[in-house]
Amino acid sequence: MNVQTRDHHGSAGRQTRLEARPIARLRDKDNGRIIGLVYEWNTGETQMAWFGKARHEFDTETLT
Repeated sequence: MNVQTRDHHGSAGRQTRLEARPIARLRDKDNGRIIGLVYEWNTGETQMAWFGKARHEFDTETLT
């Protein structure tokens, strides 16, 4: 699994990552297949986890 992390809340340096929850699916723009997930850590950071190679164009489907 290929992962990319982004700190959207500026708190990553002050807290330890303990747990993450999925908040969105990443879908292929052409065929709608799920190609990854977005996780949110307890620190506020988000992390994209790709099923294979990371893509530049994709649709995001928020989980409810």
